[in-house]
Amino acid sequence: MTRSTVSLEFHFIADDFGRDEATNQAMIHCHQNGILSGVALMMGQSASAAAVSMAKENPHLDIGWHFHVVDSQPLTQPQWPWRTPAQAGFAIGLSSAARALVRREIAAQWQAFKASGLHCAFINAHHHMLIHPFIRRALLDHVRAEFSGWLRWGQPKFFSAPNRGYIVLDRLLQRPQASAMPCQISQSLWGIDRTFEMQSDEVSGQIQHLIDRGETGLHEFMFHPRHSNDMDTQCLLELAKILPRKHPDYFPPLSGSVIE
Repeated sequence: MTRSTVSLEFHFIADDFGRDEATNQAMIHCHQNGILSGVALMMGQSASAAAVSMAKENPHLDIGWHFHVVDSQPLTQPQWPWRTPAQAGFAIGLSSAARALVRREIAAQWQAFKASGLHCAFINAHHHMLIHPFIRRALLDHVRAEFSGWLRWGQPKFFSAPNRGYIVLDRLLQRPQASAMPCQISQSLWGIDRTFEMQSDEVSGQIQHLIDRGETGLHEFMFHPRHSNDMDTQCLLELAKILPRKHPDYFPPLSGSVIE
C-alpha cells in the first residue's frame, strides 16, 4: 500500500494466496522484487499453511482474507454442491440449506484466518462472490466487530471494452450499497478484463490518469501471479521499475526492487 499527501492510494493485490505452492512462490517473488503490496489469502487450501508462514516472513506484505464459496476446497464439508459461480449464486439465493452452508463457511474461514495470527488488512472474495447480497450481509455481520480494514467494493474499470455484465452488477448490487458500508471500501477495481494478462504500460497509464484528474480514495489493481514468468508476474516486476521513477511522491523506491 502507498499513501500520498492528497489521500490517493494505489493497492496492487494478488488473489488466491494459498492456492498451491507455485502460486505462493510467485506472489512472494512479486512482493520482494516487484510492486505487489498485498495478497488475498484463501484458507483451507493445499498451500494455505505454507502461505501463512511465508506471510509472517514478509511483514511489509498486506494480507487480506479471500473468502471462497466456489472453485475451491470448503472447510466444513468435502466439496461444494455447485460447480460455477452462477450456480452458487442462484443456489444461495433460493436455498436455505445453501445459505446455512455459507454461514458455516464464513465462520470457519474467518476463524481459521484469525487463528493464523495475521492482521486482516482487507477482505475480498473468490470470483467476486462478495457482491451477492446474502454473502455480503452475512460476512459483514460476522466480522464487523473485529475487522478494521478495507473491502473490495470498487467500481469495475476496464483497460479495453467495458464488460456489460460487470457494469450491470455494479449498478444493481454494488453502487447502491457503497454509502452504507460499515468499513472503508475501494473506489475502483482494475484488472477484471486482464485476468492473467496484466500489462505494465496500461497500469502505469491509468495511474497517471488518476493522478492527473486529482482523484482521491483507494484504487485497486488486481493480479493473479501463478509462476515466475507469467504476464502478471512480469507486469509487477516492470512496474517496480517504472512507477517509483515516474511518481516518486506516490511510489518511493521499493525495498528489494532494482530501480534502473
